[in-house]
Amino acid sequence: MAETVCVNFGGDLHLYAAGFREGAEALLKVVRATGHDQDLLVYPIVYSLRHAVELLLKQVIRAGRRLVDEPGDFPDCHRLDNLWNTCKPILRRIWPNDPAYATVESVITGLCALDPEGEAFRYPVTTRRQGVRAATLDRDLRYIDLGALLTDVVEIINLLDGADTGIGVYLEAKDDAIEDERQIEREMRAEFEAEMRAEYSDEIRGYY
Repeated sequence: MAETVCVNFGGDLHLYAAGFREGAEALLKVVRATGHDQDLLVYPIVYSLRHAVELLLKQVIRAGRRLVDEPGDFPDCHRLDNLWNTCKPILRRIWPNDPAYATVESVITGLCALDPEGEAFRYPVTTRRQGVRAATLDRDLRYIDLGALLTDVVEIINLLDGADTGIGVYLEAKDDAIEDERQIEREMRAEFEAEMRAEYSDEIRGYY
């Protein structure tokens, strides 16, 4: 049955990001097909797109740090600008002058203006801060072009996804090189031990 799903089969952050992206795309298809409910579905659509970007930034930070031998995991936060400020220097160490950085930064800046903390399309008000709740959405915001937003966000999702794929290829090559070095070490050690055993055996035979 289509309603029965499989979970816990791997994928981690990348899998979750793909799910949120596809969920947003599917909901926008519903809006386009029916011509209504956009004022309701805007919340899961925008949240899902934003969350997909957040997860991919964290994935790239995690994998990139491993590639460049930088300690630590991704920052424990939801602000896309903070995550990008961590991610960008790592990417620059791998691909120093990629023009795509400007595109990613521009879209992330727009998403942060729309929803700085990742709450605006999840709750109408913030969680309590010093006993006060505040509106999550800018009161002056009235209209969002969901089609334009999807186009822009999917573009940077594809860029981040490509970066993650490239880092994965480099990590695989790095791991293979490390394994080759270890194999050479094992072979040299085995050869040395064999020579020592042979020499020791000759010395023993010399006593008889």
